[in-house]
Amino acid sequence: MKALSLFIPFLLCLSLTMKAQEQVNVTYRITDNGSIRDVQPYINALNTANMKYHRLKNTRYTIIFDTGVKVELFSAAELIAAGKHIDLADYPDSFDSSRQEPVFSLGQNNYIMEMHRPVTKTDR
Repeated sequence: MKALSLFIPFLLCLSLTMKAQEQVNVTYRITDNGSIRDVQPYINALNTANMKYHRLKNTRYTIIFDTGVKVELFSAAELIAAGKHIDLADYPDSFDSSRQEPVFSLGQNNYIMEMHRPVTKTDR
């Protein structure tokens, strides 16, 4: 029973640290509010998101929401310099030229949604 009582707080701490993937002005910054007055819902959504697959190794990358909100994702190298424990080898130097940027939108309950256009034969 004592082992279980020690294990539960460990799981709680682990889940809290895993949830905080992104941090405003540490892993990203909002560079344009677009048509939005209050960007706090976007900050809340970003702070619970993992933007790993939209981040580059040594270059900042900007994503744009359908409302015009622009978010500059800091490079993986900058995250390491800020004390984040990530593997630089997991991040590309650049994205493939055929990459189609998704349209980002803010969903219910602070979720970021990515909308992708279907790839057709003419796109290849």
